[in-house]
Amino acid sequence: MLKNASILISGTILAQLISILLQPFLRRFFLPESFGLFSVYMSIVGILLTITTFKYDDAIVLPSKDKDSANLISLSLIIAFSISVFLFIVLLIFHGDIHRALNLPSGLSGKIIYVVPLSIFLYASYQSFNYWLIRKKKYVSVSVNKLTRRGAEGFAQVLFAIIKNPKGLIWGDIIGQSVNVMVVTAQTLRNGFNTKYISVRKMLYVASKYSEFPKYSLLPAFMSSCSFFLPPIFINRFYSAEYTGYFDLSKLLLSIPLALVATSLSNVLLQKVSEKFKQKQSIYNDVKPIFLFAISIVFVEIVAIQLIGVWLFSFLFGEQWIASGQISKILVWSYAFNFLVSSFSSVFIAMRKIKLYSLWQFAYFSAILSLLLFKNLSFNGFILVYTVFELVCFIALAIMTYFLIHKYEHSLNEY
Repeated sequence: MLKNASILISGTILAQLISILLQPFLRRFFLPESFGLFSVYMSIVGILLTITTFKYDDAIVLPSKDKDSANLISLSLIIAFSISVFLFIVLLIFHGDIHRALNLPSGLSGKIIYVVPLSIFLYASYQSFNYWLIRKKKYVSVSVNKLTRRGAEGFAQVLFAIIKNPKGLIWGDIIGQSVNVMVVTAQTLRNGFNTKYISVRKMLYVASKYSEFPKYSLLPAFMSSCSFFLPPIFINRFYSAEYTGYFDLSKLLLSIPLALVATSLSNVLLQKVSEKFKQKQSIYNDVKPIFLFAISIVFVEIVAIQLIGVWLFSFLFGEQWIASGQISKILVWSYAFNFLVSSFSSVFIAMRKIKLYSLWQFAYFSAILSLLLFKNLSFNGFILVYTVFELVCFIALAIMTYFLIHKYEHSLNEY
């Protein structure tokens, strides 16, 4: 189990590193406006992706029979294709209103939004087939797919940067996804997937059997996705693609601990706390070292950004990104606390407190949505309000986590 987890985590980290290490090159070739448009595009895709399969893809690993899993894949793909076609029709009919609502540029750059339906279908296809590979315990293949996707995307974006195509970031993403889908489809077919399993009757059966996924997982996932992806859309709407580009780079750099470390810590903690919780044993000695490790990373990140953040952004990405370094001195507080509490979010799952965590997710989503009320502030003022809202939410989650652990430890002392 630990070996399989390490393979998946290693693949994720290496894939993320490819994207991160290419940034100093790409940021010198593409303007902030190009990255701002790319950030809006990725945010829209990220939000829509949560509803594209109605969460049926999450159930693919569960059935005891391959036939049921194959029909869940087919069901997911049909739903994803239908939603993608519907979205494309909506874009054709209401393109003017959508462009104005999102503050997209006129001309060809703005029309890049039309690839969103294709993008979410490609993402949904990959996710569905990827769950089949996980079901078959093909963890090396899963990691290879992540590396292939990032490698193809990065290579394409570099080529587009060299020929100075301003839409190259988005086209690179589409190319990376397309290569990924081709590779994962071939792997799925080699690992037992058979189209003979598929029938309309069977798809209706699995749709009913696993209906709890769209009923209970769709809305929380949508709120969580919106909380993460709405800020770039708001910034582009209230200010400009250039400011969105500055925010995007700050978000990318400050989220490195979150992307590379927090998930791994959370996974380790989930396994340990789940085991100790079932056996009614103390989890203090498991939580303490992870907390000390996480707090040390938070301390280093905050100090580094406050002291050399502006210089670091200028040195790594070029002088045109100094503004990202300046706003990072504000944003670092929220991203640092996000990393800290995210490392312990699995405690709620391990202790069966999903409803409590869902309530916090709703409050967090409401706080992010309320940023619509602050559109008349200056850009730095908006960043400050956003940071304060994030800090309040993450501090509240930290307090909830502390009392959850404290209450559990106290209950053990009563035995």
